[in-house]
Amino acid sequence: MLRRVIESVLENIDITVLADGDSVPSLDEAITHGHADVVVLDLVLVGTTEISEALRDLASIATRLPVVVFSSYDSLRHLALEAGARAFVDKPDFDELGRAVLEAVGQPS
Repeated sequence: MLRRVIESVLENIDITVLADGDSVPSLDEAITHGHADVVVLDLVLVGTTEISEALRDLASIATRLPVVVFSSYDSLRHLALEAGARAFVDKPDFDELGRAVLEAVGQPS
């Protein structure tokens, strides 16, 4: 359900959603073959057992694309930004998510 809401928010600001996934391997596939411009990432993905692993994954993704972290774990804000996220948006602030994504892809909000 949350993915559909995020997709709707992004489509309302003319951002096309290429793929969604619940694990880093599915994200890697979408990044490699989908010509994405930005990744919206929740650090607590299915298949990610530890936050340290998720932060390593974030750092790897951030070397290829801008990453906007959308999370209810505000305690991870500093770590996510340190790992390379362009922005950290608190769930469920969908308006701010839209602004952060536009900024990450270089469009005015």
